[in-house]
Amino acid sequence: MINKYTYLKDIKVIDYDKMRVLIKKKKKYDIDKIYKYLDDHNINNYLRPFKITDKDLYFNYLDKKDLDNDEVAKHLVYALADLQNKTTIYKEIDKDKLKEEYDTFNNKINYLEEYYFTMQDIIENKVYMSPSEYLFIRNVSIIYSALNYSKHLVESWYKIMKEKNRERYVYAHGKCELSHFITSDNDYFISLEKAHLERPPYDFICFFKKNYDDTDMLSNFRLYQHRYHYKEEEYLYLLINITIPDKIDIYPSSLSKCIELNKFFDRLKVTSEFILKNEKDKKHYEKH
Repeated sequence: MINKYTYLKDIKVIDYDKMRVLIKKKKKYDIDKIYKYLDDHNINNYLRPFKITDKDLYFNYLDKKDLDNDEVAKHLVYALADLQNKTTIYKEIDKDKLKEEYDTFNNKINYLEEYYFTMQDIIENKVYMSPSEYLFIRNVSIIYSALNYSKHLVESWYKIMKEKNRERYVYAHGKCELSHFITSDNDYFISLEKAHLERPPYDFICFFKKNYDDTDMLSNFRLYQHRYHYKEEEYLYLLINITIPDKIDIYPSSLSKCIELNKFFDRLKVTSEFILKNEKDKKHYEKH
């Protein structure tokens, strides 16, 4: 007997007398293919529906453990390392595509440099600045530092990749973040619709961008690397993707825009601190 319906965006939760069922809309992706790949590789840290129809996926509702974000993140990185260890393959490097990717990185960096230089020039020629303009000018050097460092990273990464014939790929979750991971009777990744083969750093890049201010990302990375250690080019690829800043508009000036800008600059600062501390630790480890 149904006691209650609860709606959460595109999810419906049904309370029966002795159980709860979560129903999620089946989007346009081949979920059976994803589950087969995971099963074939003995992956058990994902939540699988007990029923699949043409329109919906039916899951047993799980009560989450009462853990803080740092504890959940620890479980997530262990589960991620397990997923990657079990699905690692090697693929031949297409040198033409590699060059295209190298050019794409550089074009993006050059475009952002021009974009932010132009914005700075316009603002500095004004008599009065709006709050968002002032906030931007006060912190713009952080953007340029990130862009300059990105150039160095791209060159270092490409130099290594040009000499290699193969690189590692893993089965990536595709939307790796705290909100897509549940700690219950077991640890489970959820929302697998974007799962696909990708370079190893792909999921941690997503995790970093989504949850950098929710948990101690450096500790998470150290734990993760103990179980799935990046090769040098993979580490550089991670740094490139978290260091290149986003394109952000500072208009119209408002309280919400200033909050958005503060969050934008906070992520750049956190990223810089993450890299500096990790590089310091690497040097210490290599020395001893």
